[in-house]
Order: sequence, then structure tokens, then C-alpha cells
Amino acid sequence: MQTRTNPRERDRGGGKHRYRKVLVLVKETYLEQVLKAGDEAQLADIRARRSGVESVQASHLEHEETLALVVKTLESAGLEVVPVRQLDDFARLVPDVDLIVTVGGDGTFLRISHEVQTAVPVLGVNSAPITSFGHFCLTDRHGFPAVLAAILRSEIQPIKLLRLRLTLNGVQLREPVLNEVLVAHKHPAGTSRYQISVRGKSANHKGSGLLIAAPSGSTGFLRSEGGPVLPITSRCFAYQKRAPFLRLFEKQVFLKGTVKAGETMRLVSQMQGGKLFVDGEHIEYDFPRGAILTVEAAEQDLVAFVDPGCHTPYLLERKLYNLPLLGSWSKAAAAILGRTLAPKLHQAGSTTGATAAASADGFTALKNGKTSAIKAWFSRMRNSLKKRNV
Repeated sequence: MQTRTNPRERDRGGGKHRYRKVLVLVKETYLEQVLKAGDEAQLADIRARRSGVESVQASHLEHEETLALVVKTLESAGLEVVPVRQLDDFARLVPDVDLIVTVGGDGTFLRISHEVQTAVPVLGVNSAPITSFGHFCLTDRHGFPAVLAAILRSEIQPIKLLRLRLTLNGVQLREPVLNEVLVAHKHPAGTSRYQISVRGKSANHKGSGLLIAAPSGSTGFLRSEGGPVLPITSRCFAYQKRAPFLRLFEKQVFLKGTVKAGETMRLVSQMQGGKLFVDGEHIEYDFPRGAILTVEAAEQDLVAFVDPGCHTPYLLERKLYNLPLLGSWSKAAAAILGRTLAPKLHQAGSTTGATAAASADGFTALKNGKTSAIKAWFSRMRNSLKKRNV
């Protein structure tokens, strides 16, 4: 029997893969924006490396180097590259694309996440780590050739990221939420008032707003406000009320929690100047008094090459802070994880199940309070980082 070959599978020397055509979404750097605007005063400040813009030129150069390497590496692998800087033609291009690569930071990744409504996988490349954290970026220019090779050999597989669907007054908003939506008054000092309903129960809230985050966004704004941290592969979403206004001895419901996929959160605005801010400051909708917002899991997940264990250090940090007996030990360890190991692990490219196992070992060691076990765990994590050139 003769086996038919899938025309979209190509053999590039390392085995067959299904990638043929790659759309590369390129970030517009701040320097490019200033040049386009012709702002000579700002350009002079950038050249002089004045405070506030001292890293702009270096970040731009790093971005350009990353872009050149990404394109060269993709073309060397025999892939057709379609560079895109504007998303106007995205709907026309995406049906014939096998892979999407974003070259920028989290903002660039989020931009494409709002457009993708298919199972085409997305890979984020952090183009300027000196100024960008790149939570959604699996690698940077140093790790990209190895990561791409592993993807083409099917050694790294994409995962599904739950997104949120927002429906405002019966009309579905066009952007599926990958990070979070902030429901708040349009003025930062204004009081946010709304009714919240979950699982058939309701409450009226006053405060500084409500954050509702998809799992992948739970380590950002939501975590900063003390909200629940979820594994990035979780099938539920989380919420946290900001600065709740409570009367004396009042105990309010729905200050924080999670909502499972298949369940719905409903909000009714009690604000004249209410707003919805979607995935940052660039997308907003009016949410006036009487407007109704429903939040639920979107039908179409985003398929992306991200580390399935990238939230493990943050989950461990939360557990450490909640340990009742270790006192300064747990706080110190949580600080190390949250401010040192977590960014390093993220910058390393692709962490594996071994990282999650190491984190679990660390939690067990700290819980038992054994100094030798704690030292062994930190040594194990340090050696893992060294192997990955962090």
C-alpha cells in the first residue's frame, strides 16, 4: 500500500513537520513611533539617554537584531515567512498560515491573541528582554533557533489557553480576553459600583473596580491585587475586587474567587461613567448605568507555545506565604521565587515538567522545615538554570 504524504508536511532533515508558512507579527518600537511622529525634542532626549528614555535606543537595536535572527532562522528551516506590522490584512492571510510568531513583548502577543479564531499556534519571541518581561514569550533571540528546531521535531507541543468571552448588552465583544478585563469607573478616583452575580447569587459592590482574569493573566494584575493564581492550563477564570468599600463589620461576598468554564459571571453597572478595559489600556468600552456584562469561557481557546509549568513558581510563592509555621523562612523563600527564580525560569525559554517537580520538592522541603532539604532544593534549581544558560 502506498502511503499518501500530507502536502503540508515537509521534511527538513530532522523529520517531517506540518509547518510551511509562518506569519511574523512585528512590534513597532517606541523609537520607531517617535521617528514616525517627527518628535525632534524626544529624539534629542533619546540620543542624550536622558532619564525616562535612556534604554529606548538599546531596546530598539536589540529588537532589530532579534527580528533579523528570527527571519533568518525561519528561512533557513525552509519556511515561507510573511512579515506583518499591521493587522489589517490578518483575516486574509491567516487561513493559509501554519504558525504565527510574534516578535515583541506581551503587548504584541496580546494583539494577535485577539485576532486568532482558529487552531493556528502562536509562538512569542521576546525581542528586547532589557525592557520587556515577556510573560507570554517562550524564548528570546538567544534561544529561538533551538526552540524552533524542537518545535519542528515535535519535541515542544503547543497548549490550549482559555480565553474569556465578553457579552455587553447582548452583543459579543470582538476581543477574546487572554489577560484580564478591568471593570471600573472611567476616573481612577471614582467609585466603581456594580451588581455581581455568580451561580445564582448576587451582591452589590462598591470599591475601585473588579478584575476578572483568564488563567494566563492570573499572575499579572490579578496577582498584584492579591487575587487567585491559577495554573496556565486551568479551565476556570478568577476574579478579585479592588479596594472594597465595606461598612463597619460588613462581610461581603464575591470579593475574590474562581468561575469554572461553562459557568457565567454577570455584572450590572451602577455607574454613570463605567468602563471596561480589555487586556490593558488600549481597548475600552463604555459600561454605563444599567448596562449588563456577561463573562464566560470563550468557545475557541488560543493554541500557543508557552511553558505549561510557567505559573508553578507563582503558585509555590502563594503556598509559601500561606504556611503558618515557617515565618521568615517562607517569606524569604517566596521572595526569592517571586523576584529572582520566576523571571529567570521564564527567560530561559521552555521549562519542563522537571521544573514543576523541583518546585513541588521545594514546597515539601520548606513545609517540613528541614534545612538540608531546603539547601538541596535550591542547589537543584540553580543547577537547572545553569544547564539552560540562565
